Amino acid sequence: MGVKSRSDGGTAQFGLSIADTVVQLTIPRAAMVAEIYVRTASIVFTRDGTDPTATQGMQADPTDIIILNSRDELDQFRAIRQGSVSATVDVEYFTDISG
Repeated sequence: MGVKSRSDGGTAQFGLSIADTVVQLTIPRAAMVAEIYVRTASIVFTRDGTDPTATQGMQADPTDIIILNSRDELDQFRAIRQGSVSATVDVEYFTDISG
């Protein structure tokens, strides 16, 4: 992966809570890609705008990193916790990833 250009001066969402209702991202205007770090508990996510459930979607566990490679993936991203424990994720937005 190449050089990253941070969106809007390094805009990020730290400590975003993922509970038992579907969560979408709050995306900076210039953002085109993002990295999501799963901090505390497992989540289930989709990139196509459909709502995930605890058993439908892609699972990401603590210390996993989710890469969203386009503005469409950012707009369509949805997540929910997997299990009974709410999760915390950190999201960093970028205008592009070169190379």
